[in-house]
Amino acid sequence: MRRIMKISGWLVLGALSTQAHAQGASENVKRQCRGISEGTARQIVSARGSKVDPATAVKRVPDSWLEGVQAHMLLAASRADYLTEAELASLGYSYCIERRPTDAR
Repeated sequence: MRRIMKISGWLVLGALSTQAHAQGASENVKRQCRGISEGTARQIVSARGSKVDPATAVKRVPDSWLEGVQAHMLLAASRADYLTEAELASLGYSYCIERRPTDAR
């Protein structure tokens, strides 16, 4: 239980610190990040419920930046199977904004 609280705390802190960085991102980048993180989180949780490997269930995107976001979310889900869909989406969104290409504004 302490471990869950600790990880949840880190997720909240990460989300709060990302808010400052997110101000520099364009609305288009935010929309892309929100879409890919929410969709990937939904696919991961659905795969877990179906007892299917999430890595094979997630539909890959052809963009290397967004594919990196998916890989990050899959790694987090494999190491912490208790993360909810909302937590995975939040984790993916903050990673996506933080790792966006420098030319994507």
